[in-house]
Amino acid sequence: MALQNSFALFFGADYPATGNVINTAPTYGDSQNVLNGTLATGGGVVPSANDVRFGTAVGAGTGNMTLPAVAEVLLGVTFGTSGTEFTGTLVQNVIPTPPAGSQCRLKVQVSLNGQPVDGARVTATLCQANSTVPTSITASITSNFIDTINGYAEIDLYRQSAFVYGDGLYQIQVVHNNQILVSVKAGLPDEANIWLSELIEATNPGYTGG
Repeated sequence: MALQNSFALFFGADYPATGNVINTAPTYGDSQNVLNGTLATGGGVVPSANDVRFGTAVGAGTGNMTLPAVAEVLLGVTFGTSGTEFTGTLVQNVIPTPPAGSQCRLKVQVSLNGQPVDGARVTATLCQANSTVPTSITASITSNFIDTINGYAEIDLYRQSAFVYGDGLYQIQVVHNNQILVSVKAGLPDEANIWLSELIEATNPGYTGG
């Protein structure tokens, strides 16, 4: 409908919103309701700077909205224009392998009534390392086991200080004939090797064995 202001002469007339009247149109309304159009030429609504990407011109200013880098969005998650412009590359719970040379050899001597015990299963299961999700930890790091021969066994485990995140503690158990002989939770020290008995004595974190 053509823009006009003559309707202002009629009592009780309905006036269009200023946003629906071009801002170059004459003042309209009556002596009690003087109005001026605010609609920009070409129509439409100028978006808020908060809805426009940072640095992009909008209205008389520039946008200030920022988007995360693809490396900060989970792998496979799309975002941006129409929700598909970018695809995240972040892999959650990646467990970096501790550096070479960061292992400590755990030595175990098992005996009952003074006699060495063969076939006792020594297990060392990593409780936490770089993640609270155990299944995300590399299998070779998660669990290690070995059986005693002539009552003796040794196993290489990563030192506690080798892990970037997590506490680096192992649950270490010695089991023979389904009987738990030793059960202790401890981290390996920054030493080349240590006896299990020494580890228990040094840490004593809830020792429950004989």
